Amino acid sequence: MQNNNFKSYLLSKCLIGYGLVNGIINAIIFYFMERGHLDKVFEAKDIISDFAFTTFLLGSLLALIVIPMIAKDMEKGKFKADNRVHKIEQFLPDHILLISLVVGLIACFISVALSAVIVYLFNASPLNVTQMMIFKGVICSIAGAISGYLCIIKVAYRK
Repeated sequence: MQNNNFKSYLLSKCLIGYGLVNGIINAIIFYFMERGHLDKVFEAKDIISDFAFTTFLLGSLLALIVIPMIAKDMEKGKFKADNRVHKIEQFLPDHILLISLVVGLIACFISVALSAVIVYLFNASPLNVTQMMIFKGVICSIAGAISGYLCIIKVAYRK
């Protein structure tokens, strides 16, 4: 049975710290980048290529930054994982640069797939700057949460 402080650490870090915070930051950055031309519209290919680049960068940088922080949190006793083997952790590389690339690729793949389904299935393009900012915030929140989860389980279940 997994201990509660690990579950609460995982939830708070993934949903709030790496998810919600990253979504808000990316939405704000997007707004400041596009505020000079608020009449711009984003077609499906623009949306998906923007999300591919952003979420790959987000996942890669997040892994490089937070894996050492998560390791320090674990050393300080903020959480303790049980002795099980985690199925996903087994497939993640041990080297920090490799794991950052893998986490970035996973975040990118999931984000692109999700945004493509939304854009094409629900015919959700073109988007104006405000709509794109909100959509980007949501997708970056998801990508950040996934990236954070992968980083935490890599640190917690590393043998």
